Amino acid sequence: MRTNLTLLLLLTCITGAYAQPDERIAKSPKINYDWRPGFVSITEVSGAFGLMSQSAVYSKYYYGISTAAGYQFTRNIKAAIGAGIHIHNDGNLFPVFLDARYSFNANEFVPFIAATGGVAVNLNAPDQETLNNQFIFLNPGIGLKWVAANKTAVSFSTGLFVMSATSNRHSFINFKLGLELKGR
Repeated sequence: MRTNLTLLLLLTCITGAYAQPDERIAKSPKINYDWRPGFVSITEVSGAFGLMSQSAVYSKYYYGISTAAGYQFTRNIKAAIGAGIHIHNDGNLFPVFLDARYSFNANEFVPFIAATGGVAVNLNAPDQETLNNQFIFLNPGIGLKWVAANKTAVSFSTGLFVMSATSNRHSFINFKLGLELKGR
């Protein structure tokens, strides 16, 4: 008798779990829209201050703007490709990058982790050695996104920006303020 009741209770729990809908319904339409897959455009203004040795070229600070176009695959995963300009203390760099983001399950304020990586090139100094004008960079970070309207979100993030050339490496703590727009 005890075994039968245990099995009946287990079957009831399993049936109840499988009876839940696949699609979650958000508290408001803007959040429900944010969960849908589709085209994403992310534009960010960034600024950073250098860490460690700041006597090398490009190592004190930078500020800039970048934009990325990509796709939101699921409620949590986005990937994009982008370009921008970074104005450093000793010149301008033009980054071309890949951006990947994972958003945690939340409603209006959504925490996320991001990873950006690519190549930054100095186009203003072609007479110098080519390898010294190209930097490989990586920028892991964490942030918070506020879903402001149906197709609009505002994000703030911070991270460690590291770029490396043949003879040197630069590290920064950066801050980004972004605007995320979605397609249909």
